[in-house]
Amino acid sequence: MIIIIAIILFLFIMSLSVYMFYVAHNDTVTYEKISSHKITKIFSGFTIFFIADIHRRNIKNQTLHKITEQIDLVLIGGDLIERNVSFQKIRSNLKKLKKWNKPIYFVWGNNDYEIDTFTFIQLLKEENVVILEDTLINIYKGTEKVQLIGFDYYKDINLQPLFDWKEVDDSFTILLTHKPSSFYELEQAKKAQIDLVLAGHTHGGQIRIFGFGFYQKGGLKYHHGTNIFITEGYGYTLLPFRLQTKAECHVITLVHKQNKRYDSIEGKKMI
Repeated sequence: MIIIIAIILFLFIMSLSVYMFYVAHNDTVTYEKISSHKITKIFSGFTIFFIADIHRRNIKNQTLHKITEQIDLVLIGGDLIERNVSFQKIRSNLKKLKKWNKPIYFVWGNNDYEIDTFTFIQLLKEENVVILEDTLINIYKGTEKVQLIGFDYYKDINLQPLFDWKEVDDSFTILLTHKPSSFYELEQAKKAQIDLVLAGHTHGGQIRIFGFGFYQKGGLKYHHGTNIFITEGYGYTLLPFRLQTKAECHVITLVHKQNKRYDSIEGKKMI
């Protein structure tokens, strides 16, 4: 009897491991719409490809080929690399993200600092990837713009981004940051200047048991006037497994709304 139970338990563990490995490598592309009165008409339909927490995975060409929308901007939310990942793999992933021939912006994650940062920075520059380190840039269409802020990664929770908030004006403003807490730890007046947060880091908990995990699941939230989108990430950390979370990347479209009271967030998923 004990042998039978042991065999059943072994088969269950093996089956669960195979399933979790499959989930960790079965990509989902989600499609989100962010509607705001601050998004001007000329930027209505502006589309962002957002990916974070790639870690040691190879980005699948077939996943990118699913996307038929015209991408205007590519944003990488940190952890593009980690310890013991080859720079050749990272270069290959970046070349895949250049398929749309659009600007690519990157912010640091904690794992990006595990490797030779000098060589990594040189690689990013060679692939024309712009690094945002507590930086604001203006993205123009004609004479109109949206603002993009990129935060560096600070391991010390007592450190605040070295950013001049006087640079932020009344334009629609996006914050790209690796860890969501970088936004939540800001003073309320600074939070109010940001219209959309794009973050990662948490992996949605990566492995959840009966719905419970170390972090909340990813997705869209609305926090005191700010849209917050936290991805569950494309890759994984420590173990190549996922359970009740998704390996995902995102197509985010900005939509103009005439009236402030109708600002909204919408989302749908495509596997």
